[in-house]
Amino acid sequence: MSSYDKQYQQENLFGRPYPQFVTFMREWEPKGSVLDVGCGQGRDALFLAELGYDVTGIDASQVGIGQMLATAKAHNLSLNGIVANFYEYEFQQPYDVIVLDSILHFHKKDLAKELALLQTLTNRLNPGGLICLFVHKSKAREKHLKDFFAQNYPTWPILAAQHIDYTYEEPDTGFSSTSQFFMFFVQNKG
Repeated sequence: MSSYDKQYQQENLFGRPYPQFVTFMREWEPKGSVLDVGCGQGRDALFLAELGYDVTGIDASQVGIGQMLATAKAHNLSLNGIVANFYEYEFQQPYDVIVLDSILHFHKKDLAKELALLQTLTNRLNPGGLICLFVHKSKAREKHLKDFFAQNYPTWPILAAQHIDYTYEEPDTGFSSTSQFFMFFVQNKG
C-alpha cells in the first residue's frame, strides 16, 4: 500500500494545477502524448486530458489512480492509469510531454535514484518534446536540475525557469497554504 493511499481516501491533497502551468500548456502545440509521473489523484493529468492530450499517469497509489480514472470517466475524458513504482517501471514508449510535479526532492539519500529516473525519462522524450519539472523552491534542488541538463543535454533550450507561488485552498474548511516552487521546462531539440 502506498503511503498516500490513506490520505487520498480523505481529501483532494494537491488542489488544482499551477496557474503558470495551465497558461503554458494551453498554448503548447502539438497536443500529443503525455506521461505524468507521480500523478497522484491526477490534478495535472486530468487538466491535460481536458486540453486534448493523450495522457498516461503513473503512481504507486492505487487509491489515487482510481480517483483519477473515476474523475476522468465522469467527465468523459480518455486517460490511462498505471499503478507502479515509477523508479522501477520499465518505460517503453516515447512521449511528447513528461510531467514531474513535486516528486524530485534531491535529498542525499535519494539523489542517485532520482537522477537515474530523470535520465530514464529524458531518454523517453520525443524530439521536440517537453519535460515539465516542478520542485519546491531551493537553491540546491534548482542547481541539481540545471546541472543535470547542462551536463547531459546542453543543446536543449530551457523554456521556463522561474519561481512560482502556489496557494492550496480547501473548499470545505477554508484552509489555505502558500508554497513556493521552481518551474523548469526544457525542450528536446534532439
